[in-house]
Amino acid sequence: MAEVKANVKVPEFLREPLEAAQARLEAFEEEAQKALKELVQRGRERRKELSGLVSRMSADGTLRGRIDRLRVQGMEELRGRAESFRTEALERLEELQAKAVAFLGAATREQVVELSKELDRLSRRLDRDEKKPARKAKPAKRRKAAEA
Repeated sequence: MAEVKANVKVPEFLREPLEAAQARLEAFEEEAQKALKELVQRGRERRKELSGLVSRMSADGTLRGRIDRLRVQGMEELRGRAESFRTEALERLEELQAKAVAFLGAATREQVVELSKELDRLSRRLDRDEKKPARKAKPAKRRKAAEA
């Protein structure tokens, strides 16, 4: 950092703490510059190491094989997760549907099928009864004649 400019008028009682703060900032800036240079150098070294490692692995084909195995393994895992998610979603949907039907008081599919079967049975019974000759009703006792 630059020193306090001569043309800026700073009160005398602030000059000393300001110069001390400025000196600390300059020291901090120098340390930061050194740390940054060191980190950049380490990064370059690591990049060279990684590049050498990748070139060695790709030269003998192991890198491509590993990547392919990881890809297949990941796809299988994703398929398994997707299937379990689909199953769980269907179960939840069925539960929600059952709750909605119960809330609305509507008949379930099973109840409608059972009711349909019962109606078919009653319809067949009525058809049989219609085909049978009608029974003659017993003559009612003639109360009117006896009362008269």
